[in-house]
This record gives sequence, C-alpha cells and structure tokens, in this order.
Amino acid sequence: MIVYCCHDLIFATKIHSTAEALGLVCRPARDEAALLARLDCVDDGKAHGKVAAVIVDLTMGEAGLRLIGLAKGHTSSPQVIAFAPHVEVRSLRAAEGLGADRVMPRGAFAAQLPQLLQACSTAGQPLPGPDDGSNAH
Repeated sequence: MIVYCCHDLIFATKIHSTAEALGLVCRPARDEAALLARLDCVDDGKAHGKVAAVIVDLTMGEAGLRLIGLAKGHTSSPQVIAFAPHVEVRSLRAAEGLGADRVMPRGAFAAQLPQLLQACSTAGQPLPGPDDGSNAH
C-alpha cells in the first residue's frame, strides 16, 4: 500500500487517481495519528496492509517534516518520497536531512508520478534515480 500525506486537494486527487488507474492501493494520512495507524496496519474497515511507501507534500510545513521522521523511524521501513515547489529549497533540504529516499520539485514529481508509484508498489525495486533531473532544487 502507498500512503500519501497531502493537504492540496488537487495533488491528493492526482496521486489517488493515478494509483487507482495503475491498480494500486493508495490511502491518505492527513496527520501523524493517521500515518501511524497506516504504518501499524490498523484495520479501519478499508484497504490496509504493509505500507511500501509514504509520499509527503512538503507544503504541509513542519507537519510534513514530522511525518517524514515518523515514517523513517518506523519499523516497517517504508520508502519516503517528498515533494515541494522548486523554490522551497529549505524544505527540500530538510527532507533530505531527515532521510527521505527521494526529494523532488513538484513538477518532476507530477511528471514522474506513474513511474514512482509503480516502483513503490514493487518490493525491492529502487525508485527512479536522480539522474532524471528530479533532485535539482
């Protein structure tokens, strides 16, 4: 399962609909409690299971950075992808410092979303690499 943490309705819808089109289970987590429930595979009556990846929108501010720390510190060890507008250099660097597996400008994230979701859903498959220009910020 892929979990996304995003307050921007347009991007949340884009992530969810792209995952759905690829046949992937994708669930939102709007705060730390929801993310922890997803990581702990809490049965809430909806699709649940081991979280392969957590996607974090860094425009959530400090809350987004806390979500990265929570995901990276969890025993389930999901991959973490963080994205933000390219001008949010401080947030992008902070996400790298917290150990996010991929940190990307929003445009690159949107352009590569299907490939990223597909890679996240395949156990052990590395995320598309930085040679694709996505780590430029």
